[in-house]
Amino acid sequence: MARPDNYFGEADASVDSEKALKAQHVFRDIEQHLKWGMRSSGNQVVVGVTGSGKTELRRHLESQTDSYVFNLDANNAYFSHDVSTIRDSSGRTKNAVAAILIREFAKRFSESRSSRAVNALKKAVDVSTDVLKRIPHAIDVTVPGATLKLGELLKPSAASMLQSSLDGLIGDVVAALRNADEAGCILIDDVEDVFPGISDNPLFLEGVARAVVDINEGGKERLHAVLFVKQGLWRSWYESPKEYSKVRSKIDFLTWDHDALVELIARRIAHQRGEEIGQSLDVERIWAKEFSWSGEFDTFTRYLTRYCVSGPRDMITLCNLAAGKPADNDPITKDHIKASLGSYSEEKVFNLNADFGDIYSKIHKFVDQVFQGAPAEMTGKELADLMENRALLDPHVNGEFKNENWYPAAKARLALTMYQIGVVGYKSTHGTVYAIEKPKVSSSELIAENMVCVHPAFRPHLNIG
Repeated sequence: MARPDNYFGEADASVDSEKALKAQHVFRDIEQHLKWGMRSSGNQVVVGVTGSGKTELRRHLESQTDSYVFNLDANNAYFSHDVSTIRDSSGRTKNAVAAILIREFAKRFSESRSSRAVNALKKAVDVSTDVLKRIPHAIDVTVPGATLKLGELLKPSAASMLQSSLDGLIGDVVAALRNADEAGCILIDDVEDVFPGISDNPLFLEGVARAVVDINEGGKERLHAVLFVKQGLWRSWYESPKEYSKVRSKIDFLTWDHDALVELIARRIAHQRGEEIGQSLDVERIWAKEFSWSGEFDTFTRYLTRYCVSGPRDMITLCNLAAGKPADNDPITKDHIKASLGSYSEEKVFNLNADFGDIYSKIHKFVDQVFQGAPAEMTGKELADLMENRALLDPHVNGEFKNENWYPAAKARLALTMYQIGVVGYKSTHGTVYAIEKPKVSSSELIAENMVCVHPAFRPHLNIG
């Protein structure tokens, strides 16, 4: 009997079981630098491409703490205000967002946990309610616990009162947690769903990031906040910052390399077979339970990982596709992987819109049209010329995309966009480098590269040899 479609587990961590996630988790260096546990400082904004494991990391952090966790994600969006048109400074935004987050954390903690901190947290919310009532229309007291109105809090007339309330609120909440020997966490994932319209407003994202930094500064070792951001959204903020320097040192990037992806599949094989995994992991031995290869193990596994654009999700998807090719649970070979590349590559191109469409509308169509039959390798300048000849100077392509915000009349800028979404990388002395490994590359740096290549994952669908 053939293996099921999801033999190596779910590619999307949001639907995987907690037990599976715990067994399959691959430690990343980013974890030891986060402000978490009893640390009073550390990184607080996690940036990663879609499929790089942001949600998996968020769920792993949650599973590793006994503290109360207030989650905001696609299933717990909470904010209903469309922030796309908000043009207030990130300083004003951060105070409004921080006040709402801390109040909601305190309310939910006090309602869901039996703790010595409960009464003190309820009192902190009540005190802040009394203060915020002095801001006209800023708070709706007709609902249980009262609800803050983001739009009203952002008005200049509310600034001093909001700051006073925020300072008192965070002080009271942290004191309540410390006196009860408790800790709490605020985790913000799927930020596009939590704050509708944020994809069109990188300045508001800056305000949210600064709110997270302020909460952590006041929270010390008792209250943590971590924000997870897609790399495309981060890039739009990075390119048009106002106060980016105030949070730069708190940002870290979720990256993956060959060894980590191979370990990921080994852990999933072990979990599938019910094996206990100790401190040491014999990766090659475990792979041999499902795969068969000739030659070096490293050469075989690199054939797989070279097709991974965004890290773990791609690795799991490709392995699951290949697992369906052999009959009767026969070992998976290179031929089975090769037979899966057509459908995998098509899916990768179409999924560009799912991954980056919020920032680069219809980006999958652009890649499909511009890169069909393109050279697999070229110089950085040749890539820029390709953007000019096949996009900017082509009436059909230019006519379809000229009104898109991401489509400027600059061939170097378009070339960089292709790097940012993972379609191209550049060759270095240590191998080919893509955005998942090095997100910060400038247009001039990319154009100056002697060898730029289209990612192998996209080549089959784009008829690139």
